[in-house]
Amino acid sequence: MKIKALLKNKVVKAGSWYTLTEFFIKGITFLTIPIFTRLLTPADYGVVSLYETWVAIFTIIIGLNLNTSITKGKYDFKDNYDAFVSSIIFLSVLLFFGYIVIFFLFGNFIENIIGLSPILLYFLIFQAYFTFVRNSLIAKLRVEYNYKLVSVILILISILGTLLSIYFILFVFQERPFLGKILGSGILILIVGLVSLIYIITRSREKLWNFTYWKYGLALSTPLIFASLSGLLNAQFDRVIINKYIGEVATGLYSFAYNIGMIVTVLAHALDQAWSPWVYESMENKKFDKIKSRGVTYRNVFSIAYAGLLFISPELIKIMADESYWKSLDIIPYIFIGYYFSYMYTLEVKTEFFYRKTGLISVGTLLSAIINIILNIIFVPKYGYVAAAITTSISFLFLFIFHYLITWKIIKRSIYGFKFHVISIAYVIVITLYYLMFMDSLLMRIIGIIIILTIALYILRRSYIH
Repeated sequence: MKIKALLKNKVVKAGSWYTLTEFFIKGITFLTIPIFTRLLTPADYGVVSLYETWVAIFTIIIGLNLNTSITKGKYDFKDNYDAFVSSIIFLSVLLFFGYIVIFFLFGNFIENIIGLSPILLYFLIFQAYFTFVRNSLIAKLRVEYNYKLVSVILILISILGTLLSIYFILFVFQERPFLGKILGSGILILIVGLVSLIYIITRSREKLWNFTYWKYGLALSTPLIFASLSGLLNAQFDRVIINKYIGEVATGLYSFAYNIGMIVTVLAHALDQAWSPWVYESMENKKFDKIKSRGVTYRNVFSIAYAGLLFISPELIKIMADESYWKSLDIIPYIFIGYYFSYMYTLEVKTEFFYRKTGLISVGTLLSAIINIILNIIFVPKYGYVAAAITTSISFLFLFIFHYLITWKIIKRSIYGFKFHVISIAYVIVITLYYLMFMDSLLMRIIGIIIILTIALYILRRSYIH
């Protein structure tokens, strides 16, 4: 491979920026956990966690997931893309005012369900909406390959939000420090969201109310609401069951292990930010063979990085926590496998999204969530948090299988094919078996990493990305 040509490729550049940005932001999150656990009591930390969970839920509901149509709209409204995005965001403004009315009329009822004070409830609504607006701007910038600005925005929000939260806790809300944590990051989101809203709206040279754009956005995005909510349920339900049947210690070990495994998701998500726009662009130009060809390289590189992270995971755990957390090593390989299956799912789901089969996306995701819930209820009370890690991995495997069957049997456009995915599964099985055999041997895992790096160099020399 010509390394210089590779480094100049816009997909590689964007992927590199997003990867570094994601790791930087997650690094800040990891490093500040000890700070906030000392500034907040367990009760305060619980309020913050509850609040953040509801923000994630209402971000999906209030914006009706309209930001997901912004990526696809780039190719369906090439000549008036700015007008399309502005119109979609204007529709979200109208929806937002409607939600404010609903919350005003039924505030007491909603407060009883959510369990937050009226002040936090109304602040939650605004933060959720402006989080949606910020996400919409980020989606627009990403599909336009404006990766530097995306990185700057996300890094500034992360750093300034953390500093502002610490300041509020120490000097403004000493008696109610949970408000300092919530408002510190929330106020910054409101400011960034408001600036994003003004920027997007003023980009349009057409009227903001365009029913064609609205119909397109709603048809593409609203079916994904259920999928997104199912995803949240899939991610959180296992912890609820563990806490109920096993206890807080097991929940802590499980959550900590997932924080380590989240590094795989960070890598996959960062690479996908560059991969997705190119895939949609290639689908638009009907270059399906090219997608599959590059997909092989993409899959191989991800698998190599995945293996490297898995092999150093024992050292990561021992660096980031004391010996009381080391028991979580038992479930690390199952967590990693689950994230690998999730990566495989993202390859197929893009085909569904491109062909606007978003209702099918929801069906597949819901079925996976149901499997996860049932398996957790059956096995966690009997076998503990190890069972939760295994059942969650199984649910992610079914998530991939469901969406592969959708693209193959229903849409009849399986870009990668059966053999491609069989090889992927073979990779993850071999990598995991090697780890399980030598998880107690640092030397053998170092040898494994050397082998991986050798394979990576071989791939870089033989592959070429235009």
